[in-house]
Amino acid sequence: MPKRLVLALLMLLLCLSVGLASPSDVFPLSHSAHQQLSTLYLSQGLALPSTALPYTRAELTFLLSRINIEDLSLVENQIYELLAEEATREMPAFSIGSEISYETYIHSNTNDFTTEDDWVYSYQQRKPLLTVPIEISLGAVTGAIDFTLVSRNVGDADSIALLYGKRNLSSNIPYDFSTGEQYLDSNIPYRAFLASGGANWVVQVGRDRLSWGPGVSGNFVIGDQLQYHNMARLSTYKDSFKYSFLVSFFPHPNEIKESDDQASPLTGLKMFMAHRFEWRLFSDRVGLVLNEGIMYQNEDGLLDLRILNPMMLYHNYYLRSQANSLASLELDYTFQKGLNIYTQFAVDELAFGGTEWNLESGRHPNGLAIMLGGRMEKPLRKGILRGHLEGVYTDPYLYLRSLDGNTSQSNDSADSLNYVVGLRKWYSDHIEYDQTYLGYRYGGDAIVLSTSLGYYIPNSWYIRGRFFGMLHGEKSVENPWKLDDIEPAPSGITSTYVQLGVSAGTFLGAWNVYGSFDFLSTANNADYDFDFQLVFGATYSWE
Repeated sequence: MPKRLVLALLMLLLCLSVGLASPSDVFPLSHSAHQQLSTLYLSQGLALPSTALPYTRAELTFLLSRINIEDLSLVENQIYELLAEEATREMPAFSIGSEISYETYIHSNTNDFTTEDDWVYSYQQRKPLLTVPIEISLGAVTGAIDFTLVSRNVGDADSIALLYGKRNLSSNIPYDFSTGEQYLDSNIPYRAFLASGGANWVVQVGRDRLSWGPGVSGNFVIGDQLQYHNMARLSTYKDSFKYSFLVSFFPHPNEIKESDDQASPLTGLKMFMAHRFEWRLFSDRVGLVLNEGIMYQNEDGLLDLRILNPMMLYHNYYLRSQANSLASLELDYTFQKGLNIYTQFAVDELAFGGTEWNLESGRHPNGLAIMLGGRMEKPLRKGILRGHLEGVYTDPYLYLRSLDGNTSQSNDSADSLNYVVGLRKWYSDHIEYDQTYLGYRYGGDAIVLSTSLGYYIPNSWYIRGRFFGMLHGEKSVENPWKLDDIEPAPSGITSTYVQLGVSAGTFLGAWNVYGSFDFLSTANNADYDFDFQLVFGATYSWE
């Protein structure tokens, strides 16, 4: 059958797919469809597809409709067929899958690299020993829940260090055969939700991972490093426009300060609310995005329904004692087939003007961030040559603020209204809160440079080399917000991080075999430490 006829039939099947497959099926954030679609868009000379992730099957179908199937190379056609198959897959009403993975972690420095943050291959990337995804697919209504056997990342420091570095060799088995101690994470599931949608919209309620933005090292509004959001979101799209609305809930600072066991009640409300407007311009070669959101807090756990407006300019609520606003701009441009440049600019706090300079209480420190980057996705023989180069600057007090925002933060941990969020986790006989930034994974007070170059053959193998360098100042999630502290990043004593590594993998039917080797060094004043880290893994999946 001629190639054009095959592609035409695929396109017809895509057009009918929303009626066959469940349109509101939501892909996991780690699903390869997100990366593959970006590859196809850039290699075809289009701006990046929507970077508000994850997609549904209906949105994948919608995004694939922009591809000119008459202009695809052999490898592009292969990627297109993989995506079309995924978009048109008809799921049974109830299904159970399974994925078993074994990973081995080897490293050289067992004295200085003993926490999960000390690994290039992060906790979020490490695969559970066993994943059992359960899905319901009932037309316009779908749901998912993932049960996992996975090691925890909270607990007493000594036992956790055995998992993340006190030994030269460890694995993803959540059990220590030498001591008899088990490390099973009992806070699952981390993915559990219901969704409803149609050909151009979806509403999702529950737990899931999210990401907003084109960054490789991270994003300024919603980063992908957060293990899950307790959230409700709406996405709708048509022609060259997409709108998204999100509310995501987190523990209030008072709860984090006071709760230490299951008997402690949940107190207070901390809610992130944001909307996102995406446009595609100039014959689909330019993408423009505006994000705006607020972190809203109430110590009594009350939610004023007047603020729940999906189209409001949130900054103009003027609720400084209860809300902290954040806005960002994203822009990307594919100036040649396979070559794209992008930027993000975020404003958490901007102090300017004579009034600000002469405040008796002191000047507010700026909270700004900027990212500049470029991506390459070029067909080469049977595969795709891909790479990126990205630079980031974040002000020291990005994401941080005192409760009222007009006086320096006290030593009371509850005196905060910031973009540091916690995930409530039970361990043994008490409650712990795993805290991180909502947006950029490295937070404020950082200068970052990252780059990579790799080659990928669909459904066959891949290899990727990478470099990461960062200068990070003293400010972290635990630092109090101070007026009149206007030093640029990196502030105070600077820590230097350098990572250099390579990763590779191959696909053998239902098997995925992969590994990585990295050199990681840290320097702080006169202290210099380094580590060599080796990862081997194999995954077998069946449905």
